[in-house]
Amino acid sequence: MPIMQSAPGARTVIDGRSRLYFAGTSYLGLHGDERVIEAACDAARRYGIHTATSRAGFGENPLTLAVEQAAARFFQAEDAFYFVTGYAGSMALMQSAGRMFSLVLVDSLAHFSVNDGALMMRAPVVPFLHGDADHLRDMFKQHAKPGQPVMVLCDGVSPVLGDIAPVHDYLEVIGEQGGATLCVDDAHGVGVLGVNGRGTLEHAGNLAGKPIAINGSGWREGMEGSLLCATLSKAMGGFGGIIPGPSSFISEVKAGTHWFNGASAPPAPIAGATAKALEILINEPQLRQKLHANVSRLKAGLRSMGHAVQDTPVPIICLELGDAANMRRIQQALMERDIAIAYASSYSGVGPQGALRIAVCAAHTDAMIDQLLAALRETC
Repeated sequence: MPIMQSAPGARTVIDGRSRLYFAGTSYLGLHGDERVIEAACDAARRYGIHTATSRAGFGENPLTLAVEQAAARFFQAEDAFYFVTGYAGSMALMQSAGRMFSLVLVDSLAHFSVNDGALMMRAPVVPFLHGDADHLRDMFKQHAKPGQPVMVLCDGVSPVLGDIAPVHDYLEVIGEQGGATLCVDDAHGVGVLGVNGRGTLEHAGNLAGKPIAINGSGWREGMEGSLLCATLSKAMGGFGGIIPGPSSFISEVKAGTHWFNGASAPPAPIAGATAKALEILINEPQLRQKLHANVSRLKAGLRSMGHAVQDTPVPIICLELGDAANMRRIQQALMERDIAIAYASSYSGVGPQGALRIAVCAAHTDAMIDQLLAALRETC
């Protein structure tokens, strides 16, 4: 396995060499930001490594609360729940809000964490075809009774394929059913999509001209709103899971999940870094604008080469080029040119041959993107 020996960025040291880095999930380039790193160092000096207890014990400190306050401000919510890993977001929601549902319909290519969340509900789990609202409707007809409380689970953005869930199509189906709710794990959408970067649900609301309420009272009425969890470890530049919403809802979640009273609180340096990253994200929207410009440049270049890539602001590009051996060859040829892209041999959403995954970030320059495109023209 390759070894990363520096902070991730547009250029990253991997296996002892500085390489152009078009992989990972640091879409806004904040994980190596000097301000974020200094905030982590300052937090360690002031508060140590960790409170060494759960948040329900003596595990609260000013930094965990600062993350929640900054996240609430970012999402324009009253409150937020910050916990140690974004992977647990679906599980935390299902432990609390999921108890009222007696059937789970889950996207067939959803991330491992979404499927783990589905299992927390202890209800029958039925998959529907990835991104297919018509098949979702069929699964309702086959498995749900009219008015039955049903939970529909999906990713906001597929982590390797890079496609965006058709949220409004899902909500239309849910509205026909009655008693159903959509829950979106938006790990790769938050910080990237939407006018304000609030993710897939904001993006869908922007396109339709009709906002979608997040984690408010309306989630129980389907079309009135949806459930949302996200991670701070990707575009947001920090680490840990986040659930925003009204204070009453957040209190319900904290009371209903053991990620508040049983899991260790996020480490102080991580919380300090995350609070600073959120502050930067809120105050510097130009980072997201630069990311979108880079996404547009890279995707336009790939289309000029004949690759079918989606025209969306998502910074993930999935290429399936022949069989596994050919894609490994391409990845290795780029590494020899000191350009790192990912090959996902087995992951949520990829086929049996795997796929090449390219991720662009806000810190890439036009010259870096053009260098990647030139190398792909030579190797593909």
